[in-house]
Amino acid sequence: MSVELAHGYTHPAVAEFAAVLDGDEFRTELERLSRDWGWGAPQETRAEAKKAHKGRCTFELTVRTASGWHAVIAKVHSVERSDQFHLIEALGRAGFGPDDVFSMPRPLAYLSSLHILMEEKVPGSAAKDVFLNRPRDEHPAAADRCGEWLARFHAAAPRLRPATDVVEEFPRFRRWVGQLAPFGRALAPKSAELCRALEAAAPTTGTDHYRAAHGSYIPEHVLLGDGRTSTIDFDEYAVADPAGDVAWFVMSLKRLALVQLGNLHAFDTSVDRFLRAYRSAGPAGATAHLPFYTALQCLNRARRDVLKRKPPIPAWADLMLEEGFRALA
Repeated sequence: MSVELAHGYTHPAVAEFAAVLDGDEFRTELERLSRDWGWGAPQETRAEAKKAHKGRCTFELTVRTASGWHAVIAKVHSVERSDQFHLIEALGRAGFGPDDVFSMPRPLAYLSSLHILMEEKVPGSAAKDVFLNRPRDEHPAAADRCGEWLARFHAAAPRLRPATDVVEEFPRFRRWVGQLAPFGRALAPKSAELCRALEAAAPTTGTDHYRAAHGSYIPEHVLLGDGRTSTIDFDEYAVADPAGDVAWFVMSLKRLALVQLGNLHAFDTSVDRFLRAYRSAGPAGATAHLPFYTALQCLNRARRDVLKRKPPIPAWADLMLEEGFRALA
């Protein structure tokens, strides 16, 4: 099997996960699955790394058989994650199957001994690519579809895990402040002030209004196909305040504008369009705590700007902290 990196994508964990796909056990399993799926015996297989994290890596597999080329997604985990297969199955049965307008990938198999989840490769363009590479007149429809998918998910998806009150997470948020301190004289007091403001603004309504949440709802995870809007990557699924998912998308789109275009507000028109679409179809009052979760996202993004970027970019971290204050104002 040949393993390629998408667009020069590199990550220190890719080689480790790719080696699993290149082993005899996976080759045997893939031959069995390929026959079960009606493709026939594999004659050639290619694996392209799409996205890697510390504990998992997503590959697109293309398999050539006598019937032609076929594509499937393989998510290789470092630990047992059969729960992901069962989660996606349950969500699909709840109205988000591959035949639904608002959908998610069809789970095809889980290889327990290898910790590999096999999923349908969903057709369509990522919303991220639409915002970055398509004409501006295509952006409103993309923003609408992203908002409509999330609204449908929050309204109809089942709560399949226990809820955790965000207030219980503040010890972790305070640690973020400490991580920012070494990277700039102004970052320490500013991040501490924002954390105090977040504590003062924290929701006090408990978890009764919490809903099924994607957990990392960003333009990269939304695929726009003909007649089908799909969302991928449910590794962070939780039962949480729906405003958290909304804030994830809003700040991800703003960050996309900052990183790629140098202007945090370049996609603000699409942000507004997304919010209108979500609010018109989502649960009543679902964005009540959006200022809090937006500011929380800003604090986290500031932390990542100095901890995860090489070299660190303290100026971006400062910009995020200022954006957090604006969200709470």
